[in-house]
Amino acid sequence: MKVFRRLLIKFIIFVLVIIVFGGAACLVYHYPQSTPESALEQYLELLTENNLEKAYERLDQSENTVMTQSEYENAVQARKYVLYDTWQIEETSRRQGTNGESYVDYHVEFVSSSGSTQMEGDFTVKRQSDEVLGLMAQWKVLSGHCMVSDLTITVPTGSALYLDQEEAGSSWLDGESENTSKDTYVIPDILAGTVSVVVRNPILESLETTLDTTEGSADYSEQMVLKESAESACKELAVAALKQIYVAAVTGDADELETFFELCADEAAEIAEDQLEEFYREDPVTHADFESVGIYNYEAEFGEPEFTDDKNGAITVSLVFSYHYNVQNDERVETGEIWADGENAWEVRTVSHTGEAQAEFVMSYYDEEWHVAAISLPVIPEGN
Repeated sequence: MKVFRRLLIKFIIFVLVIIVFGGAACLVYHYPQSTPESALEQYLELLTENNLEKAYERLDQSENTVMTQSEYENAVQARKYVLYDTWQIEETSRRQGTNGESYVDYHVEFVSSSGSTQMEGDFTVKRQSDEVLGLMAQWKVLSGHCMVSDLTITVPTGSALYLDQEEAGSSWLDGESENTSKDTYVIPDILAGTVSVVVRNPILESLETTLDTTEGSADYSEQMVLKESAESACKELAVAALKQIYVAAVTGDADELETFFELCADEAAEIAEDQLEEFYREDPVTHADFESVGIYNYEAEFGEPEFTDDKNGAITVSLVFSYHYNVQNDERVETGEIWADGENAWEVRTVSHTGEAQAEFVMSYYDEEWHVAAISLPVIPEGN
């Protein structure tokens, strides 16, 4: 009986030792998290030592997008915390949440050996609802520092934007953007690191690239070029517009010009009038009489897309449009013979004047179609 009692006492003592040392070990493990600043200090040490598995355990993800271990490591590595081993912590605020949560905000400066600031960041530490052994508070670092807030990405108006194959929502569009021909997306929160970007637009070639979200905002508009289909539509419109000007110059009727030149009807009417005067001018030598005009062999050279501040959100492009022409006149041509009255004999012949000319257009895209915004056109035949 005495032996059993001694064994029981030893067992109880052994259990108490385990409990004491176990509790002590638990306290040692959790004590650095018992105050907000010590919790942050421990977390920063894990970051700079690249001990990301343990750092991930110290993270509170209750108020941001939940990250996997892999996503967390990518986000942290993008910040390059491992490059620094010294920092300065400044408490900026203490606050309470709507449900009684306790928060402490810090501003951290990561400094070099010479004391110069290399990087800055804001961290928030949140008190956890559970306590160690029911006595000691726990604090963990919110995951907001792994995110990039209010990242702006600018694309041509009407574009679809995809980030990591997910389309950016229209709710992210900045309704106060000053440039009407560009759309600016403001992404509230996105993981730090590299994200794939795809931009699709009805008249511009799709753009596929990557973006390091830690480098800040990006504007992809100037990197996009016209699609072949857009160039073809512009060329088709230019041909139709040119023909209409020459029709007006032949008939003297400028009413139909507004069909193609609603943005520059006065310019087009003036060009048609100048051309009409050339076609029907009286020549005291040849007594030429206008017969017909033809234009053909079109070649187009496009400039880069330009993004305007017009209210209609127009995207414009310059177009140098080369073409050949053939103007025919019925003219009095001397035959080389002499009539009975001594005058040089002549006859009426159809004479062709051929050449090449260039029209300069400004094409404007809005309301899902192309328009002629401006035109400059020489009088043909050139040189007459």
